[in-house]
Amino acid sequence: MVTTTLTTRIPRSWVIPTAEVTAEDPRNARILKTLTILLCANIFLQRFAIPVAGAQLQLILPITIVGVIVMMSHGDIQVNVGRVRAYLLAMTACCAAALVSFLRELDDSAITSLILLFATYVPLCFGLAPSDAKSIFPRVLDRFVTLTTILAGIAIFQFAIQLVGWQYTDVLKQVVPDNFRMHGFNTSYPVQYGSSLYKSNAFICLEPSFCSQFLAFGLVVCVLRSGSWWRYVLYVLALLSTVSGTGVVLLAVALVLLSVHKGARFATTAFVGVAIVVTILSFTPAASIFAERATETSSNNSSGSLRFVQPYTRTWDALDKDPVTVLFGSGPGFADRDAIEFFLRTSLPLNYALLPKLVLEYGVIGTVAFLAFVLSMFVRGSPSFVLSGSVIVFYSVLSGGLLSPVVTTLGMLLVSWFTTTPEDERWNRPRVTAQIDPAFAAPLAPAQHSV
Repeated sequence: MVTTTLTTRIPRSWVIPTAEVTAEDPRNARILKTLTILLCANIFLQRFAIPVAGAQLQLILPITIVGVIVMMSHGDIQVNVGRVRAYLLAMTACCAAALVSFLRELDDSAITSLILLFATYVPLCFGLAPSDAKSIFPRVLDRFVTLTTILAGIAIFQFAIQLVGWQYTDVLKQVVPDNFRMHGFNTSYPVQYGSSLYKSNAFICLEPSFCSQFLAFGLVVCVLRSGSWWRYVLYVLALLSTVSGTGVVLLAVALVLLSVHKGARFATTAFVGVAIVVTILSFTPAASIFAERATETSSNNSSGSLRFVQPYTRTWDALDKDPVTVLFGSGPGFADRDAIEFFLRTSLPLNYALLPKLVLEYGVIGTVAFLAFVLSMFVRGSPSFVLSGSVIVFYSVLSGGLLSPVVTTLGMLLVSWFTTTPEDERWNRPRVTAQIDPAFAAPLAPAQHSV
């Protein structure tokens, strides 16, 4: 039987238990407070940006880097040797691919995109000490459940007030200057073409799809922590208010992983629960809307096609170019500029996910090295393979996550900072020096003292 680092650390129970702590450690309390602040920023400050040289930098990235510096100064986190090696390998391969693109003088290459790649993934080179990770991990998950419960309440409130007559308006747009709000996202999106009813993004999420994905994560973590039944109802209602398929896809993947781990009993319970929700939904006007969403990938103008079909077909067409482009790509930032040109031509937002963006910009060489880094971030030594699988789907398929701090930070705070491998434990093991009892130490004769 083959045993891996990941499988040896999967708890036999699908519920992540609360760690037994004999005494409250003030340092752990400080770590938990800092992680809670980072989670709050990642959930509630998604739409805030900092203007930089005519472009925008998501506020979450500098907040995360400051958090890393503060925690390092207190000794609350440490360098993860395995991930540093994978990070250096990935960045070296991407730099080599970018250098080839710059030497070829490709017009669509941008050094700023490469710099942002370096900065976005530096925080993932750190992590908690194994002993701290085991005791703090369940408590961080509880904080995440609390925060996403608040998000669910806001999402339901936003949708409900529309049903009673409130005319939708982007509230954040009214109070935050344009330069300090993220651009390029479908924040305001009607449930159907021409409808006055808008999908819920809880006012503060980049898009309804991001809101639905965070809610799906909240529901998954709530299951893992055996949360109260009323939270499940709240999450489901909030997910429906976003009218977004990505959260449903993420939840479906997580339920499959939970069913594999828990067994037939959980799978049956989950199936019955989903059947009840679908049955109730079929008697509402929302049934036709979700039915259209389920088949929209066949239309070139649909968000499903723009997210799951066209980026891959355009990438495949690009692979028909010369072998150098296939190996090294078309340069950093090429996918972003291609999406902008596509939008200017069609007024449709093209969403490049992780794999097509990597292949287009850094070629096969950069893609292979970076995917190895992804495995080291979210799989190796993971405390929960359900969370790891969910994060990978969220990061690599459902969102344009390569340069999105919203995506990478969530994966960092839910999985990668809590990974623990035998290598981590060896590096973290304190050095023990032999102590000689003075009562048994024979004094040296004068001739034996060194000169």
